[in-house]
Amino acid sequence: MHITQRLKAAATLSGILLICVKINAASGEPTRAHGLVGLRPLPRTKEMDHSHNHGGSWAGTPTFEEQKGKYPFVAENLDVVKGWLDGDFKTKRMFFEYYWGLDAKRDDLDPEKNGLIKTIRDWESKGGQIEHILICREYDLAIHRGYNEAKPGPFKEDTRILYEKDIDDIRAMFRKAHKLNILKHDSYKLIQMVQEPSFFATDKRFQPIMDKCDGIAYECHQFNRHWPLETGWGKPEKVIKGAKWTLDQNKEYIFYYGPIRWKGKVYYEFMERDWLQKFWKAGLPKHHPSMHYYLNTFPHEDGRGRPVGPETDPHSILGFAKWLIQEIKVTPQENREANKELKATR
Repeated sequence: MHITQRLKAAATLSGILLICVKINAASGEPTRAHGLVGLRPLPRTKEMDHSHNHGGSWAGTPTFEEQKGKYPFVAENLDVVKGWLDGDFKTKRMFFEYYWGLDAKRDDLDPEKNGLIKTIRDWESKGGQIEHILICREYDLAIHRGYNEAKPGPFKEDTRILYEKDIDDIRAMFRKAHKLNILKHDSYKLIQMVQEPSFFATDKRFQPIMDKCDGIAYECHQFNRHWPLETGWGKPEKVIKGAKWTLDQNKEYIFYYGPIRWKGKVYYEFMERDWLQKFWKAGLPKHHPSMHYYLNTFPHEDGRGRPVGPETDPHSILGFAKWLIQEIKVTPQENREANKELKATR
């Protein structure tokens, strides 16, 4: 193939594979054949994160700051980022986690005093655009970490689930904060973080809460009770049941994946990819506009040894993120279209 033809083919392929957005002629709005790919970059910088101790000390672990300029593909194609707008990422769309019900002061419904409103305002003041708020009652952990006032949700099967009143109060507060010019918008997407992968999809008592929130986020770890995949807490059949039920409700589902393992006693090469492929093979939706994949790859236990980058290293976090973006944002149909374009240039 002539060099000009190769460049043309590469440009065509890039347009088809990386953008993957179509315009709805009737509405003029962009529509997707796939969901979003997000990343929680940790540790961000030495100053910000090396003092942390979650699953072991983070002191001396690789940082995203050290990879500046070494992840152009991920920087360009990542959809949503958590907690850091100073990296190379082009997107300003953000998500964050928020725990409701830790103490009364934090949950004060006065927008000038409320912790959730402050979090949104802080990120918006830095140019962030809030895509998703992953919210829950984190009673099980908080009650043992100094939050003596922490209260569980309404269901013993999953104490993370909010009360209906929680959601009503939060939405009313959003509207009030916007009216007072504290927030840019009067509504934000509240994604209920769950602990149990399918309870919410099988118990009718949850339906009124589902009707009020915008979707579900499930955390899939490779540690503790989640291990091993086939018999652990989040085995594929339970996760898939919850995900499909959520999508059938016309709500959004976030597969919040991580922390992931590295070179410990049980690690095998590309285990982090293998788990995802097993979920997909078992039926977890892969290409769906409301099915999102967010990586939560903080350095937990043996996972802290994994390199952050560069993205050309397939074993690094950024290399894994690049692979995931390509897997999610390239649908089978787009692959076929790309192949046709390539053949036409030969």
